[in-house]
Amino acid sequence: MTEKKKVVVAMSGGVDSTLTARLLQEAGYDVHGASMMLFDGQDLSDAAKMAAFLGIPHTVIDLRDIYKDIVLRYFVDSYQKGITPNPCVLCDFKVKFGVFYDRARAFFDCPYFATGHYARIIYDPDRGFYEVDKALDLKKDQSYMMYHLTQDQLAHIIFPLGRTHKTDTRKIAKDKGLPVYNRPESQDICFLGQGETYVDYLEKHAPQVFHPGDIVDLDGRVLGKHKGIPRYTIGQRRGLGIASRHPLYVVALDGKKNQVIVGSNEDLFRQRLLADDLDFTDGQVPGETFRCEAKIRYGVSVHPAEVHIQRDGRARVVFDEPQRAITTGQSVVFYDGDRLIGGGTIVRPL
Repeated sequence: MTEKKKVVVAMSGGVDSTLTARLLQEAGYDVHGASMMLFDGQDLSDAAKMAAFLGIPHTVIDLRDIYKDIVLRYFVDSYQKGITPNPCVLCDFKVKFGVFYDRARAFFDCPYFATGHYARIIYDPDRGFYEVDKALDLKKDQSYMMYHLTQDQLAHIIFPLGRTHKTDTRKIAKDKGLPVYNRPESQDICFLGQGETYVDYLEKHAPQVFHPGDIVDLDGRVLGKHKGIPRYTIGQRRGLGIASRHPLYVVALDGKKNQVIVGSNEDLFRQRLLADDLDFTDGQVPGETFRCEAKIRYGVSVHPAEVHIQRDGRARVVFDEPQRAITTGQSVVFYDGDRLIGGGTIVRPL
């Protein structure tokens, strides 16, 4: 009798992770469940209930200290520097597919690790590489988060929902009798409380990041006062408290000068950006210069671009058409059709 392949599923107790575990059970895997304890007060009871419902072993791995040191510190430090952080990408890279990936597999002695992410992992025998492809449901596609994954990780990760549309996910879960089929979507930033904004969180946990300063135009003329850079985002129009005959938008945040810089909507469009912390799913740079389609944040469309890898290892990305609200601290991600090539962190628009 052939021994079942063992897989550990990252379980939150929601419809995606629960259905992932059920589908792998039905595919003949020996399924185990594991959940991340990331912060005090986190409720993981639904994950435990769903593991019990499925009849699989379940454990909670305490990562609170690591999460605090890596993600929460980065979140606060970024806002203090006038950078808009991307905590979910960092968490996936350093925590979920980092420490948790290693500890969960080791705890259950499982070679495979599965999540409910909407992305596809495909092995290309001609190239001898695993690749990450966009999910079939482009509205839910999460391949944007995966550019840090290595070839070794891709060989051991399973995304069962990559070929499923979210509406079908709920229908399939209902048909299979899973009680969470209609559970509401979880919020993006998991450490925020119910109804809590990122500003609320910073006011409570890091009030030192709020330093009043000047709101200036592109020529440096003072137009008003701000109540702390973290309260503002690139592209913001409302809440500036400035009287003007023409609409004003936040076009830049200068952490060193503690200034919020405003301009017209046209001033938000830039054609070039600089990126660092590059990673490529093949483990190698495609070339000193390569064409691709790129996107500058989760949830927006890709656009044609040319990437130039500099001698310092950073990338200068030149879009065919100007992009609106390129934001320091967000990720720029490169695609060849559906295939994820790689990505990096935006240093600044050029």
